[in-house]
Amino acid sequence: MKQLAVVGTGYVGLVSGAMFASVGNRVTCVDKDANVVKKLRAGSCPIHEPGLEDILRSAIADGALNFTTDTAEAVKTADAVFIAVGTPSLDSGAYDFQYVEDAAHEIGRALCENRRYLVVLKSTVTPDIYSRVHEILVKETSGSGAEFEVISNPEFLAEGTAVRDFGQPHRIIVGAVSQEAQEFMESLYAPFTKRKTGLLQFTDPRSAIVTKLAANSFLACRVALINELARYCDAVGADIEHVRTGLASDPRIGHLFLYAGPGYGGSCFGKDIRALRESAREHGIDLSLIPAIEESNDRHKLHLPKKIEQYFGSVADKTIAVWGLAFKARTDDMRESPAVDGIEYLLQRGARIQAHDPQALQRAEAHFGDRIKLVRNKYEAVSGANALVIMTEWDAYKSPDYHELSERLEDRVIFDGRNILQATEVQKAGLGYVGMGVRLAT
Repeated sequence: MKQLAVVGTGYVGLVSGAMFASVGNRVTCVDKDANVVKKLRAGSCPIHEPGLEDILRSAIADGALNFTTDTAEAVKTADAVFIAVGTPSLDSGAYDFQYVEDAAHEIGRALCENRRYLVVLKSTVTPDIYSRVHEILVKETSGSGAEFEVISNPEFLAEGTAVRDFGQPHRIIVGAVSQEAQEFMESLYAPFTKRKTGLLQFTDPRSAIVTKLAANSFLACRVALINELARYCDAVGADIEHVRTGLASDPRIGHLFLYAGPGYGGSCFGKDIRALRESAREHGIDLSLIPAIEESNDRHKLHLPKKIEQYFGSVADKTIAVWGLAFKARTDDMRESPAVDGIEYLLQRGARIQAHDPQALQRAEAHFGDRIKLVRNKYEAVSGANALVIMTEWDAYKSPDYHELSERLEDRVIFDGRNILQATEVQKAGLGYVGMGVRLAT
């Protein structure tokens, strides 16, 4: 059993704190918002993440997980302190490290004399912040006798599968110099790695940080490439599903992140690519491929709404039903969601929107207000609409009642932005089908 402090109860901090507590560690999570702390102490999960709320409540009931607004309270008895605060984007695209630096100052002031601590960077950062955090801690602990080591332990959690990703990781990257720090982290992660060897990889802190940025850039590149190929297939009459199958059968390529869609979204890919671009620029390195990934994705986000506009000639006074608002299934996160870009494009051209999402309606209301109609029944969203557009790959959308859709849709056409429907089944039901790079049988 280890004593841990986790500063930040956002996505990374909350999942990490809950999962560490679930295997018997004593974890105290810190958030500056007293209302957030009150709700968390009551076991109320502020994000939709399958399985997380049950783990939170169980760990709280066991006394393994606590929440506070007082950083010093959490740090004073901790063996390791995780910095898991947000790093939002500045206008330039670089990370805003204000919250990381504030956390480092508070942690430094709380470190006790004659004790050694690990300060673990869990937030997504660029390598320069590693040195900055170390400098802050040196300044804050000057003359106190407290000892510390700053290490990097980037997260690789995907929204919607974060609990599984943490409990059954593909790899754990730890950037730690000392043998003592490596042994501590190996012991901390032992409950999650004991069934499989080679998951824990040690490196220097800066390489660990770059690994996280590189991973997200590489995955974003795969998504952008398959989407560009889908547009090419549309133009030449090929079928992206056949192309994808051929590519995925190559063991050097594989199938993951190789599905055509409306573009990537969420809080990671775009933000991390922009930050990597700006960090390289600050160091005098001209990266050309990295910014091109985001430019490609931004263009692609408008491909589907433009196809809808082209199909009708004009979307003015057309009612478009949208299934899916979150950027991916199993989350309520709408940050940089392609659905948002697509809806905004259609609204600007005079369309009316009726939308459904199993989890994101509250966030959608906060974003769109009364500019679109939000409904809790997916078929109600289709009633009186000229077309249905599928933007998120929720399971609830994969086997719809085509008779119901035929009865409710005015123009009887489906735009499948995720290619989750069988085009032949749609056509057999007497409905038009428009996919992403899908070649229809004639």
